[in-house]
Amino acid sequence: MEKIKRLKIGEWEIYRSLRLESLCDSPDAFSSKYEDALARSDESWITQANSTAAGADRATFICINEKPCGLGALYRDDNDPEVGELIQMWVSETHRGSAAASALLNEIFSWAASNGFLRVKAEVMKHNVRAIRFYRKLGFAPSEDMTSHSDSSVMLTKELVGADDTKEGS
Repeated sequence: MEKIKRLKIGEWEIYRSLRLESLCDSPDAFSSKYEDALARSDESWITQANSTAAGADRATFICINEKPCGLGALYRDDNDPEVGELIQMWVSETHRGSAAASALLNEIFSWAASNGFLRVKAEVMKHNVRAIRFYRKLGFAPSEDMTSHSDSSVMLTKELVGADDTKEGS
């Protein structure tokens, strides 16, 4: 059974390990590159992890099933404080198709709704059909009003009504 928890201050090594694993496992799913992430200093990892471990503007969650197996983060949009951008969403290959990714996202949706977010956006590479299908299943739709950062990606959005609605995966 998957356990989802928010990253805590000081858990930067767990974060670094999952992030590096995600970049190595799925290099085409992210704009960041494994080699660049590997070259980052410990201080850089600590700062990033700790900045998402407390507060209401950004949060990183991890999925644990015997060991950490998934990662997802939501950052408040600087230009629209009611919108959060889902970043670094990843579940290990051995847990894809299980409830891990849904549980991770539902926890993120619940946290977001309880912290004043009204919408979540996710940028997905167009060739990642499985991810697009997964996001659509959880209520994401192609965005009409948000452009993606790249011609090779698509922006999806999900409206959040409240924390209670997100728990059911609406």
